[in-house]
Amino acid sequence: MMLGQRGDKFMNDAKNELNEKLIIELMKKYNDDLFPMYVEFPHKSFWSEKLKEEDYKNALKNLFSTDYKKKAPLLLYVHIPYCPKQCWFCICYSKVTKDYEQVKRYLDYLFREIDMLKKFFDENGITPNFHDIHLGGGSPTYLKEEDFDSLIEKLKSIVDFKNIREFTIEIDPRAVTGETLKYYHSKGINRISLGIQDFDPEVQKAVNRIQPVELIEKLLTPEIRKNFSGVNFDILCGLPRQTRESFRKTIETVIKLSPDRICNVFVTYATSYRKHQKLIKEKEVPDIYERTILFYESVQTLIKNGYVRIGFDHFAKSTDQLAKAFSNKSIHWNGLGYRAGEFMDTIGIGTSSASRVTPYYYSQNYYELPLYEKAIDEGKLPIYRGYKMNSNDVIRREIIHTMRSFFSLDFHKIEQLYNIKFKEYFKKELKTLQIFEKDNLLNVSDDMIDITELGKYFIYQICQVFDTYIPYKSK
Repeated sequence: MMLGQRGDKFMNDAKNELNEKLIIELMKKYNDDLFPMYVEFPHKSFWSEKLKEEDYKNALKNLFSTDYKKKAPLLLYVHIPYCPKQCWFCICYSKVTKDYEQVKRYLDYLFREIDMLKKFFDENGITPNFHDIHLGGGSPTYLKEEDFDSLIEKLKSIVDFKNIREFTIEIDPRAVTGETLKYYHSKGINRISLGIQDFDPEVQKAVNRIQPVELIEKLLTPEIRKNFSGVNFDILCGLPRQTRESFRKTIETVIKLSPDRICNVFVTYATSYRKHQKLIKEKEVPDIYERTILFYESVQTLIKNGYVRIGFDHFAKSTDQLAKAFSNKSIHWNGLGYRAGEFMDTIGIGTSSASRVTPYYYSQNYYELPLYEKAIDEGKLPIYRGYKMNSNDVIRREIIHTMRSFFSLDFHKIEQLYNIKFKEYFKKELKTLQIFEKDNLLNVSDDMIDITELGKYFIYQICQVFDTYIPYKSK
């Protein structure tokens, strides 16, 4: 039986049981190479260290060069890299220390970076319209309350908090109490994102992150939850010692705890960049095929229990603002996940933080603390690298993000947005997509690409067809 015919069989059986053999067969065909998640396009590895502070400042000036753009919503991302303990799975830029003086030193430099931004805004008559703030890390919950107070006051120098729609903090459940969460609410935070990863005790031991389910239950009491408009859980698929049975129990526990949103993503193993991942026993890690089965089962369980699938790996209750935005196709994808409403340019501050300013510019701060501090000591914004998009890049990013988010693409919409003839512009890509169409991963009509239920699990490979930097190689 050909793969395409078996794809039809999968579609007939999709509501009943997983055709595991077909999934594995297709994974072997399409998953020989690593592929990007398309947080940005192009991938950061193609960004240039030649783009520095002046380019970033010019991009900011361009962003606010029209009356419309002066009112455009922005997201402010603040990176706190410090953690008291190393989680072995982590790929975020973080620094592990029990010396809190290092944290205080970092905050001093972070505040100076904010001061430089404020000076730039003032000198250029800019009043940034921040609508969202996201505190990430690392562990922003590492900050003591007096230092957190100072951070909020410093942010007020560039942010009008009356305009903030969503103020999120990433929570390490081991580092907070119910009283801590009440404190965050008093400082204006209205959404919390908890790093859950997995509830199985053996999996937690294997990744050096012990946090019993009772800890989460104790934190998320009705009294606490009423203080926040949204609660998100981060779940990782593919951790060591995860089995089908254990991960089913984790997902069942997640559903019982009833977060408003769930980010259920594959673990990224990059031991050449994150040396601590070598502490994980490779033999205990499920292979790519087993991870896919774990993920598939979890997706089906979440959907059956009322969660709306948002793009590839996010989920939300139907009552949540993100699900409503997904329904009217007003969600947007960036490094922090999916955002609801009009797309916001992002300004990142702190080590490693990335910015997207106008449709054409990306930039990123230095990772290394000595380089970050050196730039600020020299009175410069700590820009490490960036990328200036051309019109072709912008079109392809729109296509990739649209397909990743909605599993379909309307040719007419792209033609209207960018004044192109889609079938002529992407003649080569449409021919390549025939490979996926034969396996029932997608359907191409006169004016649409529609990803099938089976094809959703291969959306990154499908998107890669439109990637000119990491091009898809047909098997």
